[in-house]
Amino acid sequence: MNNWYKLDNAAKIFPAVRNETNTSIFRVSMVLTDKIQEYILRKATNIVIQRYPIFNVQLHKGTFWNYLDIKKSSIEVKKEEHYPCHPTTDGSLLRVVYFNKKISVEIFHSLTDGSGAVEFLKTLVFQYLLLKGEQIDSEDTILLPEDNIESSEIEDSYIRYYDPLFIKRAKSEKTYQLKGTEFKQRGNNTIHGTMDAQLLNEKAKEHGATITAYLITVLIYSIYRENNSYIKSRKNIVIAVPVNLRKLFPSKTLRNFFAVINVGKVVNQDVSFQDLLAEVVHQLNEKTSKKNLQNNISNNVHLEKSIWIKMVPLLIKHLFLKYSFNNLGDSKKTMTLSNLGNITLPTHMQTHVERMEIVNYPTAKSPINCGICSVNNKLTITFTRRIMETDIIRSFFSFLVKEANIDVTIESNEWGVNDAYM
Repeated sequence: MNNWYKLDNAAKIFPAVRNETNTSIFRVSMVLTDKIQEYILRKATNIVIQRYPIFNVQLHKGTFWNYLDIKKSSIEVKKEEHYPCHPTTDGSLLRVVYFNKKISVEIFHSLTDGSGAVEFLKTLVFQYLLLKGEQIDSEDTILLPEDNIESSEIEDSYIRYYDPLFIKRAKSEKTYQLKGTEFKQRGNNTIHGTMDAQLLNEKAKEHGATITAYLITVLIYSIYRENNSYIKSRKNIVIAVPVNLRKLFPSKTLRNFFAVINVGKVVNQDVSFQDLLAEVVHQLNEKTSKKNLQNNISNNVHLEKSIWIKMVPLLIKHLFLKYSFNNLGDSKKTMTLSNLGNITLPTHMQTHVERMEIVNYPTAKSPINCGICSVNNKLTITFTRRIMETDIIRSFFSFLVKEANIDVTIESNEWGVNDAYM
């Protein structure tokens, strides 16, 4: 086991851009069938973290880059008291929280992406159920504490798949950005909508689309319908979509290995839902091709490999990364929609899990973001917001209920509900 680790290619930006309005902390959760017992969860966490040494770390500043080294204190496990994805005060990069029947892992994005976080959560809940005395088998779908740690699990797969022959990214067009009234007390409100995954998939197939393409279209359509200011702007409504690179570039890494593609269109009264969906499907197919994603990897790694970039002190790098994020990243999207897809669990473990959730942190320029995942045929769409306005979210779920004829169960943490209006 290493004593320290370099940050992977994608991880380098998050320490530079994090602040109180952009924590760069996301959450994955499992809602179980029984109330959580803290002492068992704490014991399970202490066992499981030994299997994931890359997560048992703390962030340090070097002369030229940040780096991670082994954390000597134990992982924080506690009952939930704050809003999701709140800033850390003790330097922790990973924490485990619970509330009623829910186990959540909140993790700083420099450690891993959604896929890596889900693997950790699966192992944690599996170990928790074992310690409770449940008779379950991993069926080779869980990384077990007793398994050997493979070097491929901690590799930087961006470097592995870097190709020096690439095409520079084209400049993007002007993007419409959401505005809103911030909560009086800073925090994140979450609204979860849970539905039948098979019914949603069938509805998407009726339109010749995947679930992701269909929901992106519903989201763009909802933003268009609920924002009078958009009609005057004539800008692209752009949805940023993280893509798991492991599907096209085989990798076992538990670290970050994703790309972000932007899907968008200028919408007006002459654009029907079906027209919009066709454009979204086209853009997704084009931008998730192996060729395009390879180019995405190489563009990002090329900067890191530059001798001039390597020689620049960390402070200057952070200024450059902040500028890039604010002007070339966050300002080029309207909202993020992250779909982790269907999560596979061992057969006997499935009976103990009601549903899963992913919470994406909002930012100042992207005050509402969306996360999607499904398990046991229950698909949950979670909107996280830092503003009072809920019109887009309400329109989104109303479309699924009224237009797609899908029953949706809504839950919220009610943060800022006394400030907001529906």
